[in-house]
Amino acid sequence: MAQYDISTKYLLLEHPKALIEYFLGRQNIEILEHLNTDQPTFKTHRGDSTTRIRIDGKEAIVHLEVQSGNSPKPMWARLSAYCGFLISECQKPVYCIVLYLGPSAGQNDPGYYAYETAEFRYLIQYKVIRLAEIDGQAVLEMQAPALLPFTPLMKPPADISAEQWLKKCVAATEAAPVEKAMRDDLVATLGIFSALTYDKTLVNQLIKEEIVQESTFFQEHLEKATKRLTQEALEQGLQQGIEQGIEQGIEQGIEQGIEQGIEQGIEQGIEQGIEQERRESAIRHILVVLKMKFSTDIVNVLTPAIQNISDVERLEQLLPAAVEVQSLEAFARTLHE
Repeated sequence: MAQYDISTKYLLLEHPKALIEYFLGRQNIEILEHLNTDQPTFKTHRGDSTTRIRIDGKEAIVHLEVQSGNSPKPMWARLSAYCGFLISECQKPVYCIVLYLGPSAGQNDPGYYAYETAEFRYLIQYKVIRLAEIDGQAVLEMQAPALLPFTPLMKPPADISAEQWLKKCVAATEAAPVEKAMRDDLVATLGIFSALTYDKTLVNQLIKEEIVQESTFFQEHLEKATKRLTQEALEQGLQQGIEQGIEQGIEQGIEQGIEQGIEQGIEQGIEQGIEQERRESAIRHILVVLKMKFSTDIVNVLTPAIQNISDVERLEQLLPAAVEVQSLEAFARTLHE
């Protein structure tokens, strides 16, 4: 599941306003910052995406959980922990959303948990979004680029086949009115999500290999970050790190070609032999990982020091440190060692 988490996080980092407004069903939301989702009090859980927003003039927290299949642990139990932690830390309203990607995922999720006695009452309610139940054609007609990678997992029109629907979604994404680099990233993430329900051979036929190879997200973010996160989770004994979904990421994601993509990316980097390219890639990757975990404003303070490092090997040694570190202060100490 790691590849789906990372893909969704990337889209939320690049298009937070469009996605959060759609998932919440509200407009005129102001994005304030992406929050660090490490929770040391909960066995180093990493929430999928947590964002501080302003809505109707008031600040709130939006927490998004992404599930490719059904959660081994009841979702209400997981969100009780996450929501409680966020309320304690931020002392603001917390809106929890669960995004189910797979066609059969989340069918039994009621979206709440409650109990009540004469003296006690408890209620947690969250929004459940099942992509398979969303009208995909209506989303295509919205012409919202950030939503396009999810459309193959949505409900197609009744008069076309699944293969025709996938072709239509790919064509719409390839024609998205954005810069080519962003369009390549959208197509690459669409291919990742499509592998959940479509034959991998068909996906590979429809999505041009050169688009994936040119995608900054795929080459620099998904491949390396997935490998780092997978290795980290293995070292931790697969303890809740990515809520047991890392097993699925290992068993299915690697089988679906992520490992091959990683190897191709590394080989391509070696063949190119461009030292400056490696350096810039490492810097961008470090900053992406840090901004996923910590406040962007604080990371920006360290950015000049990272960019001034000319030793490529040193930068590549900092990549796993950026993934593993529990605080930005600890990373700053590592940076200056």
